[in-house]
Amino acid sequence: MLASEDVHAAFRADLGPTDEEIALALAAHPAVRWRKLFALADRLTPQDLRVEWTGGGDPESGVFLLHHPDYSPLVREVITMLSELDVVVPFNWSDWHTSTPLFPEATGLAEAPVADAARLATTYIRGERFGDGATQQALQNGALLAILARLRRWFETERPEA
Repeated sequence: MLASEDVHAAFRADLGPTDEEIALALAAHPAVRWRKLFALADRLTPQDLRVEWTGGGDPESGVFLLHHPDYSPLVREVITMLSELDVVVPFNWSDWHTSTPLFPEATGLAEAPVADAARLATTYIRGERFGDGATQQALQNGALLAILARLRRWFETERPEA
């Protein structure tokens, strides 16, 4: 007996979008937006990749500030662009990252489908919401730069012509 369409849809939703669905969503964005992302990436310096932590302690006002990473404005802009370009995709990233060889250092990402670059970016960007410093890890281990390199190669050689 075949499962109902509702059951199948719920099952697929848990898996998240396919490689093809992710690639199509990425391709839907105008080339000018992608070029802006890569121009930002080209401006990243070692100083931008360094993260300072701020906050913490108990200031005189009596308000406690949590210790948190302070990413450079350029890194924050790159992260924003990744979200705007649908590189951050809805899927079960918290389970995915425990079973993929791509996490944490993007090992093998250059040969992986572009969808895996989106999944890895999602893991770090969403991970930052649950634990300060996830983006710092991606900056320090080279994963963010590998993600940007894989997206650039897709854009330059694999992206369907609009």
